Amino acid sequence: LTAMHIQIENQKMDHPNLVDGFKPIEIYLAEVTQHLRLLSRTLNSDYLGHIGLLSAIQLEVDRLNALRRFQINLETVTGNSNLDKNQELMVFRMFQEIMQNALRHSSAKNLSVSIKNTNNHFELKVEDDGKGFDIEQTLKSQKASGLRNILKRAKLAGMECTINSSIGKGCLVELKKISTLS
Repeated sequence: LTAMHIQIENQKMDHPNLVDGFKPIEIYLAEVTQHLRLLSRTLNSDYLGHIGLLSAIQLEVDRLNALRRFQINLETVTGNSNLDKNQELMVFRMFQEIMQNALRHSSAKNLSVSIKNTNNHFELKVEDDGKGFDIEQTLKSQKASGLRNILKRAKLAGMECTINSSIGKGCLVELKKISTLS
Protein backbone atom coordinates (compact mmCIF):
# COMPACT_ATOMS: atom_id res chain seq x y z
CA LEU A 1 0.00 0.00 0.00
CA THR A 2 2.88 2.32 0.74
CA ALA A 3 4.38 1.55 -2.66
CA MET A 4 1.04 2.38 -4.27
CA HIS A 5 0.90 5.67 -2.40
CA ILE A 6 4.44 6.55 -3.53
CA GLN A 7 3.57 5.63 -7.11
CA ILE A 8 0.53 7.91 -7.03
CA GLU A 9 2.64 10.77 -5.65
CA ASN A 10 5.22 10.22 -8.42
CA GLN A 11 2.48 10.21 -11.07
CA LYS A 12 1.04 13.44 -9.68
CA MET A 13 4.47 15.10 -9.93
CA ASP A 14 5.02 13.76 -13.44
CA HIS A 15 1.51 14.64 -14.62
CA PRO A 16 0.19 17.70 -12.70
CA ASN A 17 -2.84 17.81 -15.00
CA LEU A 18 -4.02 14.44 -13.53
CA VAL A 19 -3.85 15.47 -9.85
CA ASP A 20 -7.64 15.77 -9.48
CA GLY A 21 -8.13 12.32 -11.02
CA PHE A 22 -5.95 10.75 -8.33
CA LYS A 23 -7.97 12.19 -5.39
CA PRO A 24 -10.62 9.42 -5.29
CA ILE A 25 -7.90 6.76 -5.53
CA GLU A 26 -6.00 8.37 -2.66
CA ILE A 27 -9.16 8.45 -0.55
CA TYR A 28 -9.81 4.74 -1.19
CA LEU A 29 -6.15 3.91 -0.53
CA ALA A 30 -6.28 5.76 2.81
CA GLU A 31 -9.46 3.87 3.78
CA VAL A 32 -7.93 0.51 2.85
CA THR A 33 -4.80 1.34 4.81
CA GLN A 34 -6.84 2.28 7.87
CA HIS A 35 -8.96 -0.89 7.67
CA LEU A 36 -5.84 -3.00 7.27
CA ARG A 37 -4.27 -1.40 10.35
CA LEU A 38 -7.38 -2.10 12.39
CA LEU A 39 -7.56 -5.68 11.12
CA SER A 40 -3.90 -6.35 11.83
CA ARG A 41 -4.36 -5.18 15.42
CA THR A 42 -7.17 -7.67 15.94
CA LEU A 43 -4.90 -10.50 14.79
CA ASN A 44 -2.29 -9.68 17.43
CA SER A 45 -3.06 -11.62 20.61
CA ASP A 46 -0.75 -9.36 22.66
CA TYR A 47 -2.83 -6.38 21.59
CA LEU A 48 -5.99 -8.17 22.73
CA GLY A 49 -4.36 -8.91 26.08
CA HIS A 50 -3.43 -5.25 26.44
CA ILE A 51 -6.79 -3.63 25.59
CA GLY A 52 -9.08 -6.43 26.80
CA LEU A 53 -11.83 -8.43 25.15
CA LEU A 54 -14.62 -5.87 25.45
CA SER A 55 -12.55 -3.08 23.86
CA ALA A 56 -11.36 -5.45 21.11
CA ILE A 57 -14.95 -6.39 20.29
CA GLN A 58 -15.87 -2.70 20.18
CA LEU A 59 -12.99 -2.03 17.74
CA GLU A 60 -14.04 -4.96 15.58
CA VAL A 61 -17.64 -3.73 15.51
CA ASP A 62 -16.43 -0.25 14.54
CA ARG A 63 -14.28 -1.74 11.76
CA LEU A 64 -17.15 -3.82 10.41
CA ASN A 65 -19.66 -0.98 10.62
CA ALA A 66 -17.26 1.12 8.54
CA LEU A 67 -17.60 -1.45 5.73
CA ARG A 68 -21.31 -0.49 5.49
CA ARG A 69 -22.37 -4.03 4.59
CA PHE A 70 -24.73 -4.20 7.57
CA GLN A 71 -25.45 -2.20 10.71
CA ILE A 72 -24.22 -3.65 14.00
CA ASN A 73 -25.82 -2.65 17.28
CA LEU A 74 -23.56 -3.42 20.24
CA GLU A 75 -24.86 -3.63 23.80
CA THR A 76 -22.01 -4.21 26.15
CA VAL A 77 -20.68 -3.54 29.59
CA THR A 78 -17.51 -1.64 30.36
CA GLY A 79 -14.48 -2.86 32.22
CA ASN A 80 -12.83 -6.23 32.04
CA SER A 81 -14.41 -9.58 31.29
CA ASN A 82 -14.33 -12.22 33.99
CA LEU A 83 -12.61 -14.61 31.58
CA ASP A 84 -8.98 -15.62 31.71
CA LYS A 85 -6.66 -14.45 28.90
CA ASN A 86 -6.94 -17.72 26.94
CA GLN A 87 -10.73 -17.63 27.12
CA GLU A 88 -10.73 -13.99 26.01
CA LEU A 89 -8.60 -14.84 22.98
CA MET A 90 -10.83 -17.80 22.09
CA VAL A 91 -14.02 -15.73 22.48
CA PHE A 92 -12.58 -12.98 20.33
CA ARG A 93 -11.57 -15.44 17.58
CA MET A 94 -15.03 -17.01 17.73
CA PHE A 95 -16.58 -13.55 17.52
CA GLN A 96 -14.47 -12.80 14.44
CA GLU A 97 -15.55 -16.06 12.82
CA ILE A 98 -19.23 -15.39 13.60
CA MET A 99 -18.95 -11.93 12.08
CA GLN A 100 -17.11 -13.19 8.99
CA ASN A 101 -19.77 -15.86 8.47
CA ALA A 102 -22.47 -13.19 8.70
CA LEU A 103 -20.55 -10.97 6.30
CA ARG A 104 -20.02 -13.74 3.74
CA HIS A 105 -23.22 -15.74 3.93
CA SER A 106 -26.12 -14.09 5.76
CA SER A 107 -27.19 -11.21 3.50
CA ALA A 108 -28.19 -9.57 6.79
CA LYS A 109 -28.94 -5.88 7.06
CA ASN A 110 -28.74 -5.73 10.86
CA LEU A 111 -26.76 -7.51 13.54
CA SER A 112 -27.23 -7.29 17.26
CA VAL A 113 -24.35 -8.07 19.58
CA SER A 114 -24.90 -8.19 23.32
CA ILE A 115 -22.44 -8.97 26.08
CA LYS A 116 -23.37 -9.69 29.68
CA ASN A 117 -20.54 -9.88 32.15
CA THR A 118 -21.32 -10.33 35.83
CA ASN A 119 -19.51 -11.97 38.73
CA ASN A 120 -19.14 -15.54 37.46
CA HIS A 121 -21.19 -15.26 34.27
CA PHE A 122 -20.17 -14.25 30.76
CA GLU A 123 -22.51 -14.32 27.79
CA LEU A 124 -22.07 -13.14 24.20
CA LYS A 125 -25.01 -13.15 21.79
CA VAL A 126 -24.83 -12.33 18.10
CA GLU A 127 -28.08 -12.24 16.15
CA ASP A 128 -28.67 -11.31 12.52
CA ASP A 129 -31.71 -10.74 10.35
CA GLY A 130 -30.22 -12.60 7.41
CA LYS A 131 -31.40 -15.46 5.26
CA GLY A 132 -30.58 -18.14 7.84
CA PHE A 133 -29.56 -21.71 7.12
CA ASP A 134 -30.26 -25.32 8.02
CA ILE A 135 -27.74 -26.03 10.79
CA GLU A 136 -27.77 -29.83 10.48
CA GLN A 137 -27.33 -29.73 6.68
CA THR A 138 -24.59 -27.14 6.92
CA LEU A 139 -22.63 -29.01 9.58
CA LYS A 140 -22.77 -32.17 7.43
CA SER A 141 -21.33 -30.32 4.44
CA GLN A 142 -17.66 -29.74 3.66
CA LYS A 143 -18.23 -25.98 3.76
CA ALA A 144 -18.90 -25.64 7.49
CA SER A 145 -15.32 -25.40 8.76
CA GLY A 146 -16.05 -21.98 10.32
CA LEU A 147 -19.04 -23.28 12.28
CA ARG A 148 -17.16 -26.38 13.38
CA ASN A 149 -14.25 -24.14 14.44
CA ILE A 150 -16.58 -22.03 16.59
CA LEU A 151 -18.00 -25.13 18.30
CA LYS A 152 -14.53 -26.64 18.90
CA ARG A 153 -13.10 -23.41 20.26
CA ALA A 154 -16.05 -22.99 22.61
CA LYS A 155 -15.45 -26.44 24.02
CA LEU A 156 -11.71 -25.78 24.39
CA ALA A 157 -12.47 -22.51 26.20
CA GLY A 158 -14.86 -24.26 28.62
CA MET A 159 -17.82 -22.47 27.14
CA GLU A 160 -21.21 -23.48 25.87
CA CYS A 161 -22.09 -22.52 22.30
CA THR A 162 -25.60 -22.60 20.90
CA ILE A 163 -26.40 -21.84 17.27
CA ASN A 164 -30.04 -21.33 16.28
CA SER A 165 -30.98 -20.71 12.68
CA SER A 166 -33.41 -21.78 10.04
CA ILE A 167 -33.93 -20.76 6.46
CA GLY A 168 -35.48 -17.31 6.25
CA LYS A 169 -35.18 -16.69 10.01
CA GLY A 170 -31.66 -15.30 10.49
CA CYS A 171 -29.18 -16.70 12.97
CA LEU A 172 -28.49 -16.45 16.70
CA VAL A 173 -25.18 -17.56 18.20
CA GLU A 174 -24.81 -17.64 21.99
CA LEU A 175 -21.59 -18.20 23.92
CA LYS A 176 -21.81 -18.72 27.67
CA LYS A 177 -19.15 -19.32 30.25
CA ILE A 178 -19.78 -22.68 31.85
CA SER A 179 -19.70 -22.27 35.60
CA THR A 180 -17.52 -24.71 37.48
CA LEU A 181 -18.37 -25.68 41.00
CA SER A 182 -15.50 -26.32 43.36
